[in-house]
Amino acid sequence: MTTFAEALQIATEIHAGQQDKAGGPYIEFMKHVASKLKEAGEPEEVQVVALLQDTITDSTGKTKDDLLNLGVSPEIVDLIVLLTHHKNQPYIDEYSCKLMAEGIPAEEATYEAREKEFLLFIDTLKANPIAVKVKSALLSLLMEEKYILRNERRELKTKFRLHKYQSAIEALKN
Repeated sequence: MTTFAEALQIATEIHAGQQDKAGGPYIEFMKHVASKLKEAGEPEEVQVVALLQDTITDSTGKTKDDLLNLGVSPEIVDLIVLLTHHKNQPYIDEYSCKLMAEGIPAEEATYEAREKEFLLFIDTLKANPIAVKVKSALLSLLMEEKYILRNERRELKTKFRLHKYQSAIEALKN
């Protein structure tokens, strides 16, 4: 199994130069997620997944094979793949058009469609207890004041994003 120290080194290299929503180093955010899980008594495997969960994204350019070649265990890589959300833009477009046809303003329809699509993704995680714990911890942290920029607090997109995160957390509990 991949150790916490190995995961931290890999995640630090992959996220070098990236910033979190508060403007700090992204790796610090991922360490915060892992730390929350450790404080909750979760085993090292869960903390490792928390550190590595955002390593296979468009912004990192890394793939499943890249992580395997870096020595990440196949079981951990499979969990990372499961936790990686790939937006289904055709679904969002179709659903938001349906809402707009019902008279919902375009911006609200788009945000609602994004939330519905995200919740469909969240449903795919429910069968895996580790994925549920890691995603719940990440979303909970994203709702903290620190990660909501002062100039964005009153924006509609922020209100919808926070609602989406809260809805996802609730869905993961059920």
